[in-house]
Amino acid sequence: MKKYLGVIFSIILILLAFQVISGVLSFWAGSPISKEDVRVIYAESAAADNFYKHLEDTGYINKYGIVQEKLQVISNAADLIVPVNLEADRDKIFNFLNSHRYRLPFPKAIFYLLAIILWAIGVITQIGSVKISILLSRDQKPAIYELFSNGALFINFLLGSICYGLAAIAGLILLIIPGIILIIMFEMYSYFIVDKNIGPIESLKASRFLTKGARWQLFCFGMLIILFNLAGLLCLVVGLLFTIPVTYIASAYVYDQLLKQEKNDGVTS
Repeated sequence: MKKYLGVIFSIILILLAFQVISGVLSFWAGSPISKEDVRVIYAESAAADNFYKHLEDTGYINKYGIVQEKLQVISNAADLIVPVNLEADRDKIFNFLNSHRYRLPFPKAIFYLLAIILWAIGVITQIGSVKISILLSRDQKPAIYELFSNGALFINFLLGSICYGLAAIAGLILLIIPGIILIIMFEMYSYFIVDKNIGPIESLKASRFLTKGARWQLFCFGMLIILFNLAGLLCLVVGLLFTIPVTYIASAYVYDQLLKQEKNDGVTS
């Protein structure tokens, strides 16, 4: 694995840069204001509710908390409409409201278009990460372009992810344990889509068959992965730059080992 560290490091930097760009755009695009958000400046419930109602009454936000044009055009604290009893908090209120305003230098329509493009690129890079992990688990050197060269799998991967998510949610709603079983049963769907180029339903069926007889071991593996990434999170978050790639590669290795075991079982039977 050491001989591939250069490629792995380059891929991590590309993914990190992509996340930073997406995060910066989302931050400067602002966000709706909820009653919970207001508690950042007014911890007391009654004060927070009164201030939120004031924002609605002044037309700064609508009933869904979305910032309105009346607030959008305000560029300094002096122009804010503030109740007399909150006059001392004018600057604090302005800074809070400003953090939720749209502050990008181009129209919102362009931001929405960029958001869709970045979301699509995010899905493609997720596919690429699975592909690269499979190659590394098989001791094959991946090329950086593999991160972006699997667009043909976009629809199958997206549909597979939706089906997997719905199955997991349904299981968790019914009871926690069935949800965990379904998560483990179908968790290899993405590897089948990327590795075998099969459809979403076929990938779920293949994952169910592949994980049969190994689900307790996969549960234990999943717990170890969670603890491993929690350790990375505790290392000032920077540790995740190490633990997440290792998680991807380890999961791909488990997938590959299960495939080999399935093949051997087929030969012996």
